[in-house]
Amino acid sequence: MPDWRRRLSAGVAAAALLVALGPVARAQDSASAPETQQEVRETPAVLQADEVEYRDDREIVIARGNVEIAQGERILLADEVRYNIPRDVITATGDVSLLQPSGEVIFGDRVRVTGDLREGTIEAFRMLLTDNSRLAAANAVRVNANRTYMNRAVYSPCDVCEDDPDSAPLWQVRAARVIHDQQDQRLYYRHTRLELFDIPVFYTPYFSHPDPTAERQTGLLTPTIGYSSSLGATLRPRYYVVLSDQADFTFAPLFTTNAGQVAQGTYRRETATGSFEVTGSITQAANLDDAADTTANLRFDDPTVADGDLRGHLDTTGQFNIDENWRWGWDAKWVSDDAYLERYGYEFEDPLQSELYAERFEGRNYFTAEAMTFQGLRRQGDDAEQPLILPNAEYAYISDPDYLGGQLFGNLGVLNLMRTEGRDTRRLSGTVGWERSYVEDLGGRISLKGLTNVDAYSYQDTVDGSDVIVPPAGTREDGQAARVFPQAAVSYGYPLTRSTWLGSEVIEPRAQLVVGPNGGNSSRIPNETSRTFEFTAGNLFALDRVPGRDRVSSGQRVDYGLEYTYTTPEGQGTASALIGQSYRINSDSALPDTVGGDQEFSDIVGQLSVSPVRYLSGRYDFRVDDETGELGLSEAAITVGPPALRLGASYTLVEAQQSELASFREREQLNLRLDSRLSRYWSLSARHRQNLRDAEPLDTSLGVSYQDECFLIRVSANRDYANRAGVEDDTTIMVTIGLKNLGAFGTSPANRR
Repeated sequence: MPDWRRRLSAGVAAAALLVALGPVARAQDSASAPETQQEVRETPAVLQADEVEYRDDREIVIARGNVEIAQGERILLADEVRYNIPRDVITATGDVSLLQPSGEVIFGDRVRVTGDLREGTIEAFRMLLTDNSRLAAANAVRVNANRTYMNRAVYSPCDVCEDDPDSAPLWQVRAARVIHDQQDQRLYYRHTRLELFDIPVFYTPYFSHPDPTAERQTGLLTPTIGYSSSLGATLRPRYYVVLSDQADFTFAPLFTTNAGQVAQGTYRRETATGSFEVTGSITQAANLDDAADTTANLRFDDPTVADGDLRGHLDTTGQFNIDENWRWGWDAKWVSDDAYLERYGYEFEDPLQSELYAERFEGRNYFTAEAMTFQGLRRQGDDAEQPLILPNAEYAYISDPDYLGGQLFGNLGVLNLMRTEGRDTRRLSGTVGWERSYVEDLGGRISLKGLTNVDAYSYQDTVDGSDVIVPPAGTREDGQAARVFPQAAVSYGYPLTRSTWLGSEVIEPRAQLVVGPNGGNSSRIPNETSRTFEFTAGNLFALDRVPGRDRVSSGQRVDYGLEYTYTTPEGQGTASALIGQSYRINSDSALPDTVGGDQEFSDIVGQLSVSPVRYLSGRYDFRVDDETGELGLSEAAITVGPPALRLGASYTLVEAQQSELASFREREQLNLRLDSRLSRYWSLSARHRQNLRDAEPLDTSLGVSYQDECFLIRVSANRDYANRAGVEDDTTIMVTIGLKNLGAFGTSPANRR
């Protein structure tokens, strides 16, 4: 046949194939197809091949050599394709692959599909899912463009071994029959066995899990098994339930051999304006009188709990937008008894704090109102001291810069604090002030600030001159108090800079004069909010160093210090230092000696931070008695090494303080940590905390994990030292195993305020 006739014949054959594909698409039932009938009708078919032949006697079109047929987002590739026009059947052979719109790719030795590439049968079936998981089967049938039925199938998300491609993967699932439903985004298995290293380890007649395209699907999450010297052997399975597009529930019970079973669940929901989460648990007290568990009971003892009592906890958070400026929310916690959370390994802070709040944001201005309750967890009982706050409200205002370049600021607040037994306090407070910062002609930086605080108090059940929260009967009295406290400060800093081939340096001497009335901290004013004070380099130049409203930094003082900053030429390495002190012109017995309460000079405070290279950083904070040279505060931390081996250490020394503003015992601790990415898949972590004052360990933990593309195993061990007579240490060992797509590798906590 002449070349022109061969080319004409091939062109006519190709045209016949393309024309034939169109009517088939029009005849397709759209009820079960992802695309609409109109979409399929208007989607053209495209054919490419090295050679095309049309057999008029059989109405068969044959395409050979690098055949590609595209129908919309479906693409068929093969060595040879035969299209039977009357039967509307395409038969493809030789390295056949079919790309689906969802991203999966189907492979087979011989594929027979309809003209629109939506239904068919595949021999020697193989499928590559969107996350590189693999399915293989003896044969498969595809129906309605979204369901694939596979016989004698194997599934695994594990990569094939490069050195031995024919070897079994780390784990795989074998089943007599597998159904992949793309619409439900799920894989269903019948007569299934799980194999590790080609060895069967588990059988189930029915099993299912989400396919990789599913973002949220009901199913099992990674379980955790372990051992605790107080709980015994433990098992925590997790089952995740999708309730709707906006809600889900996770059921995570805890089974123990020594302390019964705990039912736990978490409900989460998103709404049009926000979201909320509720976590709760419940159990029945067990084995409290078991002699074999005596030491554990001493550690987690609560005398109010007896065998058979219901125990549990509740933790819920929520936040909702009212409009573009307002939002409201809550963060509530409750537990049945003091020992429950520690007994079953929950994280908590003592006391538990619950709050209901509303907030408004508008430019620089802010308003908040909240109600707060507290639940103490100390075994000796402190509920009488825990307050109910209803309300605590504050409005803060900052103006735009005025014609002098300064800004007005102010706030107005109200506090109502009540106790079932003990002191009640009501406070109305306000502040108005003005501040400005600028650079003078010589390059020095000047800051001006002035303010006036006004506070009015009403209190009940107090003892004049005493800060006892629950005073003895017969000594209690009621009263009122008020305070007007103006304060002003002017500060000056003169930065000196230098740049050389070694880098850039800035040295800035700084000084600040603070003036205000003497006194101001009357014993008639109850102290509820100013009880956690620590003098450091961080608040050296603060106008009012004392937190809260109830106590103030009264009198006159001069703060001075020297600040240094260094930066390498490339900007990679930095170092900074600050050292300073205060001189008090007058004394105030309400303030601790660290800030010169009854002395002229305060302690010397300083801070040093260095990061010379990428994987090395350190920080040191200190406070030194100016007369004795003794350290009152020493905090050091260093981190060194890349992710392959990162070491960290921190040291804390805090001398005991006994004052109205700060009351704590002497503490000296050492914290060590190690994190190592041993290899691509293996990682190691270790922690240890030591009480250096008493030469006693506090807690130690060690964790090892292996995680590749399809498998996770994590083993962690923790030992919590009791350091109490008659009470044993508590040891916990936990093992977490995860199989990709069969159990989630991890979960993320919900966002909190």
